[in-house]
Amino acid sequence: MLTENQYEMLGDRIAALYQEMERDVIADIARRVKKTGRFTETAELMAKAMMDTGKNPAEIRKEVMSLLRADAAYKKEVANNTKQYKRDVIHIIRQTVKQAKELGDELIAEAGDMAFNKDLSLWHQAGKKLTKDSAFVKLVEQMAEITGDTLKNITKTTGFKGLHGYTSIENAYINALDKAILKMTSGAFSFDRAAEDAVRELAHSGLRKIDYASGRSYQLDTAARMCLRTSSAQLSARISMHNCDMTGTDLVEVDKHWGARPEHAEWQGKIYSRSGKNKKYPNFSICRYGAVDGLCGVNCRHSFYPFFEGISEPNQWESEPEPKDYNGKTYNYYEATQKQRQMERDIRATKREIEATKVMGGDTKALEAKKRAQIKKYHEFSNAMDIRAKDNRLRMVKGSSDVTKTKVYNCLLYTSDA
Repeated sequence: MLTENQYEMLGDRIAALYQEMERDVIADIARRVKKTGRFTETAELMAKAMMDTGKNPAEIRKEVMSLLRADAAYKKEVANNTKQYKRDVIHIIRQTVKQAKELGDELIAEAGDMAFNKDLSLWHQAGKKLTKDSAFVKLVEQMAEITGDTLKNITKTTGFKGLHGYTSIENAYINALDKAILKMTSGAFSFDRAAEDAVRELAHSGLRKIDYASGRSYQLDTAARMCLRTSSAQLSARISMHNCDMTGTDLVEVDKHWGARPEHAEWQGKIYSRSGKNKKYPNFSICRYGAVDGLCGVNCRHSFYPFFEGISEPNQWESEPEPKDYNGKTYNYYEATQKQRQMERDIRATKREIEATKVMGGDTKALEAKKRAQIKKYHEFSNAMDIRAKDNRLRMVKGSSDVTKTKVYNCLLYTSDA
């Protein structure tokens, strides 16, 4: 639990979010221990991430065991299993390194120390106090600056178009997404896991879709992932901008990635002058930083970093692959990624149809067959384009979709009205 001083430092709202995140981490570690009978590598990495927030690893272990209602015998069994597993891992690594050295494979030989902790020392560490110097508090301070010292809405979501009847749901939505941001920035959870947890939590509250002031509506999972992706990128960008201001750095380098939308491809991968005064470089304003459709805008995957002239070396970016053919049509890399996104949306839509059909007690055999065919085609297309298939984008959190937006629901509604 946080101390009174820590509450004062972080503020009531952020402290509450932190404690929720802490409970989620402990629950997740407990689930892994229950499943494997030992502390896993992932559990240990999560505990290490929590150390930056001032959480004592020994306390984590104690709370995990309390959650599992473990007696002395079970605690001892888990400790012995963890210790034995690590011994087995060390033995395998040593044998691999020995063979690598004999074969002259220096790369593998030098990787011998890449295993997770070789003993149980992490789980016995006393931890460190949450102070002004901790990485977590520094991050929170920068978050506070970004959100005007209120921290009421880290993600700055713009959902919900009405003024009446939305308050409690909107607060739940903002709270869940803010907690997801904390999970990601602490390093305890991946983007996918944080997003799925947020969607699952919100689905339990009955929320199924997000209506934006622009008039557009998105399914809950799509809206949450888009918001988290954009918010985390903007948070990172604001911290970079803050660091540039603090150090008086005028130049920044915008990164470059394959498959950028055409209007972003024009300015990616270049060095810019933030002030516009350094005539050797184009004005940073070209990138439209801060605009919805500009650098670090909605769903933008670009970022930027300080560039020190005479010290920094400009990055050398690889050229995009040549266009490829599939079923008689030629796709450049951007078009191929957009086709991928469309196929992913179609697969998720079919999964929603399956869920709606099950809710209504219908037969899902045809839809299941359609889903399998879609997934097969998705992988075939990805392989043909030499683009990694993103199976995580095909997942749909159970109970999170708006059944009223499915074909099967509207078909049934039309039939019953007739």
